[in-house]
Amino acid sequence: MRKRASRSNEYEVECIPGLEAFAMDELNSYDAHSIENLRPGFLRFRFADDSRLLLSLRSAIAVYGVQRFEVPRPKALLGHQHLTRLIDILRAAVRDWTLQNPRLGIGAAGANTQVITRLKEELAKLLDVELAVENKGELYLRLVRPIDRSAWEVLVRLGPRPLSKRDWRVINVPGALNATVAYAMTQIRSQDAQDRVLNLCCGSGTILVEHALGRSSDQLLAIDNSAKMLSAAKHNLCASDTKHQVNLLNADAGHTPLRSRAIDRIYADLPFGGHVGSHADNLRLYPALLREAYRVSKPDAVMVLLTHEVKLLRYCIAQSNWRTISETKITLSGLHPRLFVLKRKSTTIYK
Repeated sequence: MRKRASRSNEYEVECIPGLEAFAMDELNSYDAHSIENLRPGFLRFRFADDSRLLLSLRSAIAVYGVQRFEVPRPKALLGHQHLTRLIDILRAAVRDWTLQNPRLGIGAAGANTQVITRLKEELAKLLDVELAVENKGELYLRLVRPIDRSAWEVLVRLGPRPLSKRDWRVINVPGALNATVAYAMTQIRSQDAQDRVLNLCCGSGTILVEHALGRSSDQLLAIDNSAKMLSAAKHNLCASDTKHQVNLLNADAGHTPLRSRAIDRIYADLPFGGHVGSHADNLRLYPALLREAYRVSKPDAVMVLLTHEVKLLRYCIAQSNWRTISETKITLSGLHPRLFVLKRKSTTIYK
């Protein structure tokens, strides 16, 4: 067990709204304390160990160090004392970076006001860095008014990019699943030492990699009807730290070559009909996938599905031999898909 330092610092995690519980669980495993859900998608906590450890969080979009400034308004940050302190904080944030020439971005209400613009320009000049386009630089900070509204907080992102941008994703495709959502999908714990896991509609392999990183002993199978997607999945798996040998099969998710009653766990990031597929395609795919998943799964199998076609999936589940254990609404890129956890029923409905 790590020895906790005598003093802890305050941090904020940004996560997918709706998946805060997964971030809380992971923070607890890091020995964080005083965890508080401030608002959807944001958790505050204290951490006494090296902040660089937090860059390994897989449930987080980003992690920020929190610094409180006793000022009535952002304009006061331009004063010599506060500006000097802020510069010291930002220089400390980039001290261990190997990235050359980071760009500076600031997120704040009124980000384009004269005061914030002047603050950005002054910080960029003193740090000798360029300003980022649309404020999304590698060196990124947010200005936040705390609940008591008696001061302002400066939140500086740890690391030069969001944690949801994984190093292993060497091939990105339109509609690829957010890795932090995939991580949450894999957090259903199994008591078995080894599961046989099937990823239907596997796409570029996001769920496969996130599962493999957490469960080294499982056997992984993946199916997609696109050879291009399977190739992307293969490259991403090879770029990850996992040593898994994954069977990648080019087949229809509704008609697989797998034997019956062989699978312990099934994942699918179902087509929404946006970047991938269409509603008309989904009318055929969803019931066919549920039938095939039932055929290939063991009696105690679990299935985890993500979709924005919520009404369609609910209807198909009601007609199937699966029952819903949980349904979680999340907010993702302006959409509100649902994360479904299903269990196999004990009796057969399908003909």
